[in-house]
Amino acid sequence: MKRLNKKGSTLLELIISIALISVVLVFLMRLLVDLNNTETNNVYAKNNQINRAEIIRMIENDLNNNIIAGLDSSNSAKDNLIINFKFASGKISTINATSDKFTYTSSSGTKRTWTMDKCSIYTAKADVNYSNDNIPKIYTLQIDIEIHTTNERNKYGNNNLLDDILISYLGKYDNFKGIGQKTCLGYNC
Repeated sequence: MKRLNKKGSTLLELIISIALISVVLVFLMRLLVDLNNTETNNVYAKNNQINRAEIIRMIENDLNNNIIAGLDSSNSAKDNLIINFKFASGKISTINATSDKFTYTSSSGTKRTWTMDKCSIYTAKADVNYSNDNIPKIYTLQIDIEIHTTNERNKYGNNNLLDDILISYLGKYDNFKGIGQKTCLGYNC
């Protein structure tokens, strides 16, 4: 192999330096874009923060005062998510969501409707997650109803969880058998 002379060596070092600086600049630009998207997601998530907090509090208070014996979403349509919670006492509570309205009817018959601003509720389906622990014989249930804001990065398949209505329930594993494991609720299930 032929050795590079001093001029060739300097040129090679310059090319390597420019390449390294380019890589660093691309990395910094990507970091700034990611930080901007994170900040954008946080800003959009604030639009309905009070509504989401009220909805989650009302539903979870109702669910935690009852024993869930079944879940049903058979009356759902593409543009109307309907989730019925059937309780061991025979009572029922219902979530009824359209693209801009969220209504909850509690097991005591109290009905409340919220209008969601600058966003749309994903009504085709809600994801359901179960987890159980055999030692204390309990299970957890989570239902994720997606809320999509005007942020172009917040849509089905690329969802910002900060916007969602995430309902949690803790129950006895003996009562879980009546529910059955569903992975989702709604029209698209």
